[in-house]
Amino acid sequence: MIELRDVRKHFRTGSGKTEILRGVNLTVEQGEYVAIMGKSGSGKSTMLNLLGTLDVVDSGAYELAGKKVHKMRKGRRARLRNEEIGFVFQHFQLIANLSVYQNVLLPLTYGRKRLRRKRSRVLELLDEMGILDKKNQKPDRLSGGEKQRVAIARALVNEPSVILADEPTGSLDEETTESILSLFDRVHKKGATIIVITHDMEVAERADRILRLQNGVLV
Repeated sequence: MIELRDVRKHFRTGSGKTEILRGVNLTVEQGEYVAIMGKSGSGKSTMLNLLGTLDVVDSGAYELAGKKVHKMRKGRRARLRNEEIGFVFQHFQLIANLSVYQNVLLPLTYGRKRLRRKRSRVLELLDEMGILDKKNQKPDRLSGGEKQRVAIARALVNEPSVILADEPTGSLDEETTESILSLFDRVHKKGATIIVITHDMEVAERADRILRLQNGVLV
């Protein structure tokens, strides 16, 4: 499903360059649930951006679902991202002037499914997330947990190969965190491949496997 081989990434600074990832190797099988932990500045966000095809490796290889991402041009990576990857962010990244229904529908506007099928898929997911009654509301009328449920529905709407979650419970209270983690558990049991970036051991322990980023290397 996912394979990184000797992946390196650096950023330019005033005094030269700083290497963030120093030869990362990672294999994630289809249907696996993996948590990646690390201190602030350890490279977690950089790694998420690479896995999500939002950035490119400086050297090494990245394959997703058998496709050589490291050799793709920007446009092809964007298509792959829309077709194969669902994102869940800490701060939800919902569009304020769109309704819940419209936010979840958005990734499907780039696809080829018939409109009736798109509508059916969105309503099906909103029902599964327990927020069908909120479909016409704007995000500012929702609680933090409801916003994250919308974000998860949006991540799932294209039936992606992998879900990438960046601190998905970081801004939620304890009770809401548990409900969101239970939701991830259900999604995983249905066969989803999930990679969670987190600093919270409670979140990480729900995964099949926990990895740590230390000094730019996965251990």
